[in-house]
Amino acid sequence: MRLPHHLVRSTSGIFHFRMKVPVGFQALFGLRVIKRSLRTRDPKQAQLYSYDLSLRYADAFAAGSSAAGKESAMKKPPPPIDDIIRSFNCGDAKRFDVTFDPVTRNVTSLRTDGTPADNVAAHAFVKTVLAHSVPASVAEVKKPSINLTAAMLTYSMTESKSLRPNTWKQRRRANDSFLKVIGGATPVRDITRPMAAAWAQGLIANGMTKRTAGNQVSHVAQVFGMLISSGEIDAPNPVKGVLVLSKKEKAARKKEGYQWEPFEIEDLRRIYAPANLAKTRTEHVRWGALIGLYTGARVGEVAQLFLRDFVIRDEVPCVLFQVASDGQTQKTEASERLVPLHPDILRLGLWERVTRLRAAGRDRLFPDMRIDSEAGTGNAISKGFGYYLGTLGIKPRRKNGTVGFHSLRKNVIQQLQGSMLPAERRRAFVGHEQGDADVHEKDYMRAWSAGELASLFPGLRWGEWLDFEGLRDLLAFKS
Repeated sequence: MRLPHHLVRSTSGIFHFRMKVPVGFQALFGLRVIKRSLRTRDPKQAQLYSYDLSLRYADAFAAGSSAAGKESAMKKPPPPIDDIIRSFNCGDAKRFDVTFDPVTRNVTSLRTDGTPADNVAAHAFVKTVLAHSVPASVAEVKKPSINLTAAMLTYSMTESKSLRPNTWKQRRRANDSFLKVIGGATPVRDITRPMAAAWAQGLIANGMTKRTAGNQVSHVAQVFGMLISSGEIDAPNPVKGVLVLSKKEKAARKKEGYQWEPFEIEDLRRIYAPANLAKTRTEHVRWGALIGLYTGARVGEVAQLFLRDFVIRDEVPCVLFQVASDGQTQKTEASERLVPLHPDILRLGLWERVTRLRAAGRDRLFPDMRIDSEAGTGNAISKGFGYYLGTLGIKPRRKNGTVGFHSLRKNVIQQLQGSMLPAERRRAFVGHEQGDADVHEKDYMRAWSAGELASLFPGLRWGEWLDFEGLRDLLAFKS
């Protein structure tokens, strides 16, 4: 419904009437603008009341055109809103059906009873209303905007606890950078896309890579997403997408070697040689490396394993990568999965370790290892494994490449790729998201059973070169 310009609505929903007082009457009334609450939230009722008020004031101003009239108009009190409401309920008030364009203020429709007298009265009424109405830009009252410092503080208090410590550390660094450039006193409604783009471009100008700067943009965009959700600002998000890597740029980075590299088979032989693996001082690095080799699990998934996560399904020993205990997290929904344990890793004594730890009253597979590090739950394994690679002199093949625990995940996936098994079964095994376009797979297929997933075992042929006897002695359970 379009509202006339002398009718405005407050943040509480109550409609108010506002009309300019003619210049000649402002001194007498002591007012430049008449302001009255219509005491209703109903827009139709508010229109009727405001039109009646407009006409009554217009009549008073017209009658007071002379000096004596002005004196009379000054002494005459404004009509109480209760009288207007009562007159409408009794049917005493004259009604006109008028619609105004909110931008041009032109009348778009006018309906009377059809008589000449009523037509003249209606046109006179419209002329009076337009002559004394207050523009919408003047009458509208907007809620004050909070400043950027307050917005950042609110985000910190409400959202930081739901993020991983390392993620929050990165987000806070990005937020501090944005705050420093934009200014903490800046109202969030005044922050524009060009301002955000200038900040992002400044990051690159000061030596930051475009990929890192893009990550900072993504972090700050989360704050403005919260502000949109809470109604502090209107969409679209002024920060989101001001700096992104194009497909061409991502492809170029890949060609330049910016990615995780799988290990060569000769490197794997050296990594899992008992004499070399004995150089590691902790069980979580030794066992973590073997679990990663046979499951392709992420380092955080391995580190946070509880003994209750080891189960028997379809008579097959399995491990559940899930979020069912304190300290456990998962990257995506697809990451929660059932993974059958390869006979090789059972042969090395993993299930025996689980059984003995249970008997000893322990809860976790690696009970003495921290999983609450700011760098992530898997930091202890990742850091220890990386140091171990350094002692062996194992480095990435390319200057921009990376090797580490995550390389094992790539090794597992590439080995299974050569097994001729369906791609969806490989994805279920390692916890990858299914293709968005594959409705058949995403919406119709059930979860794979342990027996079905166990059919992948022949694809992982690490046992052809592993020294089982030497490794079993090294991995033997120590109470």
